[in-house]
Amino acid sequence: MIPVNRATIACLLLAFAALRAATAGDVRVRMPDGPAYEGSPIVVVVEVVDAASPAPPVVPEIPGASVRISERGRQSRTEIRNGRATSSASVTYAVEITPESPGPLAVPPMEITVDGRTVRTEARTFDVQRSDAGDLLSAEVFGKPSEVTIGEPLELVLRIAIRPFRDRVYGQLSEADMWMLVDVANSDWGVFASEVAMLRQRNEAPRAQQETRNGERVFVYEVSKRAYPPKAGVPEIGDVRIRMTYPTALREVQGLFLERQLTISQSRPLSVTVKAAGVNVLPLPEAGRPPSFSGAVGRFGIAVTAKPTEVAVGDPITLTLTITDLQGGANLETLQPPAVAAQAELTRDFRVPTEAISGVVSGNAKRFTLTVRPLRAGIAAVPAIEFSAYDPQAKDYVTSRSQPVPVTVSPATQMDLSRIVSAGGASATQPPPGREATEVAGGLVADMPLSEAMLADDRVSAGFGALLALALPPAIAVAAIGWRTRRRRHERDAGLSRRSGARRTAERRLADAADAAAIGAAVTGFAEDSLGAPQGTLTRGDLDARLRVAGADESLRMRVQGLLQQCERGRYAGGAGGGTDELRALARAAIEAIAAADLRGKGGAQ
Repeated sequence: MIPVNRATIACLLLAFAALRAATAGDVRVRMPDGPAYEGSPIVVVVEVVDAASPAPPVVPEIPGASVRISERGRQSRTEIRNGRATSSASVTYAVEITPESPGPLAVPPMEITVDGRTVRTEARTFDVQRSDAGDLLSAEVFGKPSEVTIGEPLELVLRIAIRPFRDRVYGQLSEADMWMLVDVANSDWGVFASEVAMLRQRNEAPRAQQETRNGERVFVYEVSKRAYPPKAGVPEIGDVRIRMTYPTALREVQGLFLERQLTISQSRPLSVTVKAAGVNVLPLPEAGRPPSFSGAVGRFGIAVTAKPTEVAVGDPITLTLTITDLQGGANLETLQPPAVAAQAELTRDFRVPTEAISGVVSGNAKRFTLTVRPLRAGIAAVPAIEFSAYDPQAKDYVTSRSQPVPVTVSPATQMDLSRIVSAGGASATQPPPGREATEVAGGLVADMPLSEAMLADDRVSAGFGALLALALPPAIAVAAIGWRTRRRRHERDAGLSRRSGARRTAERRLADAADAAAIGAAVTGFAEDSLGAPQGTLTRGDLDARLRVAGADESLRMRVQGLLQQCERGRYAGGAGGGTDELRALARAAIEAIAAADLRGKGGAQ
């Protein structure tokens, strides 16, 4: 036996601790060198190596700076040395600290938790310098036209002016070279973000031209965005800050194939913040606003059709209202239907719905459907329906009227109570005839007195326990067969559970929905579950196509499309799509209709 003393135990404990430390995750932090500039991010790179459960760094709030943490990537590698393979994995995080003003910036320690232990970085103070772009970089946002009315289309234009760098030896950089120096990924683009993202996806630069400013040639890049301002004043464009790396010196290097290439040897960061200027949004005038006005801006025409045209009092008539944009450019997606409940000629003879009316955009028109019911017989036509809009060119409200639609309304059918026949065959309003005894062939008399034999009950009675004992075994057998069949169906069809629980899942999503976007997602999610489609892949157009293939009528498709459009309006137009409770009720009705359409059973599954 080997003697064990305290020294041996201490050595073993130290060795175990060293082995545990060697196998635990490691943290590597790279702080940037060089000067810091206002508006330009200070990037701290944190690499977590061989951690079982890596977590992003925790950065406390830094006064005078904004912080953004992002995961840059994950990497795994395997090395073979002397016949032994070793593997490692790492996760890299980027902490971007953007100073808002020049001066000293104190960055407190950051905490990184790795496999239960916490690593703290050292505090660091940066001397932030002013990023004076001067005449090297400038930007502005203006509108075409410079003055519009609420709801009128407005083209917002972002103009970025960059003075091209000129080297005494290598000459001037081109328009494409200067745009490549703009830090597109780390710039803030506000309402122009989607347009810039499309340019990046196509690997293109914005439209550019050359201008002369203060005797210097500059490259001017333009990015346009169509908008429909929802309120008066200066339109909101979000945070727009342009960042770029401007060269101060170039040098020549050899490429991979020994060709000569120019590269930047020295540079400085530039950044500018952009505000909207030179554009004003006017409010809609209160004077002369008609009762039928529902917020439309532009010039429109209205046409109405009715089906059926021959009905009785109280029968439904489906009206299709087609609103046509006569000038083009109107925002038909958010166009509201005519205020039919405010039109006295229609409500005098017809019962008109008060709930929201859905619509579907088709080309330069939008169709709305609603159901009205005649209140009396003899109505000769559905009266002309008004649609009012504000015409910016005429600077006044203009009301369009549809043509009356001829209809025939007959009295409602009424039941003649005097002709109702009772179960015994006699009129309900007349007493039964007197009963007479009649001799029947064979010697039986109709009114023969009752005897004990006729009243005898020969039925066998059984108690509840006996009935339960007889019924229980078959019930258990049927339940077992059903459970086994259901299990086999689930094994053969992996999406069966999801389809069978689609209704419950949709109801839970609707109950949890806090906004219009979540309500719309519950409707499309129900269709995805019913079809077995991946979550989040079914667009509004896809759903309409599935309903059309499934044989759903146009009225149902228009209701579903109108609901989803209302949800989109509620998401992007600040509640223009209606109240959440109202949308939730419409969503439940749409889900019931989609379920009745049987997307899979009628060829809707693709």
